[in-house]
Amino acid sequence: MGFLSGAYGKLMAGKLVRQIQYELTGVQSRLRRVTREAGDMEKMFNAQERNMRAQMQNQMQYSMYGMSSGMPLLAQVGIKDTTMQAWQQAQYQAYIQNSQAIQQQFMMAQNVWQDQFEMQREAMLQPLKDLEEDLQVQKDNLESRLKLATQDYEAKKKEEQDGAKNMAPDYTGQGG
Repeated sequence: MGFLSGAYGKLMAGKLVRQIQYELTGVQSRLRRVTREAGDMEKMFNAQERNMRAQMQNQMQYSMYGMSSGMPLLAQVGIKDTTMQAWQQAQYQAYIQNSQAIQQQFMMAQNVWQDQFEMQREAMLQPLKDLEEDLQVQKDNLESRLKLATQDYEAKKKEEQDGAKNMAPDYTGQGG
């Protein structure tokens, strides 16, 4: 009886092991695909962020350059020294105030852009991260189930072998 029970149990346990392996292969494949997609999307966002930062920096530098190039050359103006110094101080103060205002505007714009960019990144990446986490949990669950099913298979295999030994006829005449 142990032989038949072991053989049937081994057959069913083997079927369960193969079924779990099949499911695990599918989950692992989907997990790799989702992980790759999330990584690619993260790289894309990082590249966009670098490009946008560079563009904003260039715009700020261009604005600063445009503002400084608007200042006339003092040697060409032909104003007396004291008047020239007063005019120079006023121009310098105006330049400093304007440059600070431009820098402040660009910082505010950059903060707004950064917040919007992070919201977009979060909205697009979070579903992939959630799916990746779910698939990882499924994979861990299937691996655990596979380990248990494999142990059950090995136990049924041993039961079958022990049952086969007990079925062998005793030719010694001593009984058994």
